[in-house]
Order: sequence, then structure tokens, then C-alpha cells
Amino acid sequence: MPHFDIFLADNFPILSLSLITEPLRIANRESLKQVYTWRLLSLDGGPLISSSGYQLQTQKIDDEKCDVLLLLSSYNPERALSEKLINWLRRQSRKDILMGCVDTGALIFAKAGLLANQPAAVHFEAIAGYIEQYPKAKFIDKLYSFTPSMCSSAGGVSTCDMTLAIIKHYSGSHISKRAAEILTYHPSDHMGSHKTFTPNQTLPMISKVTAKAVNLMLANLEEPLSLSDICNACEIPHWKMARLFKRYLHNSPQSYYLSLRLEHGQNLLRNSSHKIYTIAAMCGFENGESFIRAYKKKYGKTPSKDRYIF
Repeated sequence: MPHFDIFLADNFPILSLSLITEPLRIANRESLKQVYTWRLLSLDGGPLISSSGYQLQTQKIDDEKCDVLLLLSSYNPERALSEKLINWLRRQSRKDILMGCVDTGALIFAKAGLLANQPAAVHFEAIAGYIEQYPKAKFIDKLYSFTPSMCSSAGGVSTCDMTLAIIKHYSGSHISKRAAEILTYHPSDHMGSHKTFTPNQTLPMISKVTAKAVNLMLANLEEPLSLSDICNACEIPHWKMARLFKRYLHNSPQSYYLSLRLEHGQNLLRNSSHKIYTIAAMCGFENGESFIRAYKKKYGKTPSKDRYIF
């Protein structure tokens, strides 16, 4: 009977918690017995507030052994870091159990030294900041990952995929599939990158050449390519590239590329503690001043004010 300890940091995402406990509840029902049990833990126990304002009661962390330990953090995981939590995670990791984290929880795992040998899946918008902050930890741009000793999700609905993988591990594919069917959820069936921009994803009618150009831009945000480099890689002249971007993306290639870099900067502001001048360099700007000017022009506020909101 696998027992789960689910650690919650203050302002944890209620969606992620539901995408763990609901599939487990359904797996119990379909198994006609209580296969899975769980408890909610926090650093000091007592009531805890989720990011959407819901309050849940938690128990204080202890050294009781579980089978699966999952960690849910918040948009600001640094606030949850403490010596007490790090030491507890390290002790639990030595007990030969399945350890897992969701979204920003990967940063706490990295701080505890738990990602030296096994990677954690993180959201593609945050991965650059995570690698910069913890260069020795292993982060991967995947929806979710699973091994018998480590699992993770990039957040959002991919947490359901992670939970279904855990259920499959303990109860087999039949129960896992039944849980997905009852949730009317179609599992992704892959753990691949979700960063690329292809004709079959966000813009179904985009041309393959335009998608290739955008993927080149996404892969070179820190050291931007010239338009000539992109055109040469796509084997089309400048005028044709401009026409394709105007037709499918309603923008020029240069303006679209700049928007991608600024969006990357906004994601770093909201998902890391890097200094603004460091973020500017990570987005391909020569200095902080040019980044601030471009950022304010696009978003109507300076980077520092945007970070303060979140």
C-alpha cells in the first residue's frame, strides 16, 4: 500500500495538488480497495494558504518513512528554502523512496543536492534561469519525467501525467488508463520538450518555414541570430521571410524576435531571482538600459515594477 507524503510550501498551487490526489482517489475506487494513502505536510504544520487563497490543514514534517514524497512549492520557491527543509529532504532521500517535485519545487530539490544525478522536468520558460542559478543540477525541458526513484512535472496539467505514471508503476497500466478515462483526460504519452513551435501546435496553419525560423529564434535568445543567418538556415530570401511572418504572425521577423526575447525576460523576472542586468544579458541585450527601454515600451512598465507585482 504506497503511502504519499505531499509537502506543501506556502502559496502552493491547488491545481497541482488536485492533479495528484484525484487520480490517486480514482485509482483506489477502481481497485475496489484503498491502495493509496497520503497526508499533507508543511514545515511547521497547521493551516496553509494556496496560491488561489484556499486554506488547508497540514501536519508537521517528521522522519516517518513514506513510499513517495512529492514537493509542491510556489512562484517564489526561494521563500520556502530553509535549513530545516533542506536537511529533511536529504534525510528522506536516503530512505530509498520515490522522490518527486512539481514545477518550481525543482529549485528546492536542486538546493538540497537531489538533482546531481537525476534530472527534474521544468517549464521551458524557467529552465534558463534555473540552470544559471544551479549549474551543477540537472534540469530538462520536458512535460514530466519518471523513474522508480525520481519523478517530476513542469507544472500545470502535466502533473496529471506524472501522477498517472506513478499509478502505472504501482498498479499497472489498466488502473492508470481507467483513472485517465474517468478524468476524461487524454495523457500526452510522451515526456518530450514543449518548447518548440511547430505547425501542429500553437498555430496549426503556420508554414513549416515560419515554424523553423521561430524555432531558431527560440533556440538563440541569449545570442540572437541576424536575420541573414535565419534566412540562410531556412534557405529563403529576406523578402520572402518578411512576407511569411506578415501573413502568419502579423509582424516583422525582427519585431517578433524582439518580442520573444522580451517575453523570455519577463519569464525570468517572474521565475528567478537574477539581477535585471543579468536577465538582460540572458535575453541578448548588450546592457541593462537597452533591455529596460525595450521592456517598458512593450509592457508599459519597467522590469523592476513588473517583478514587484509577482
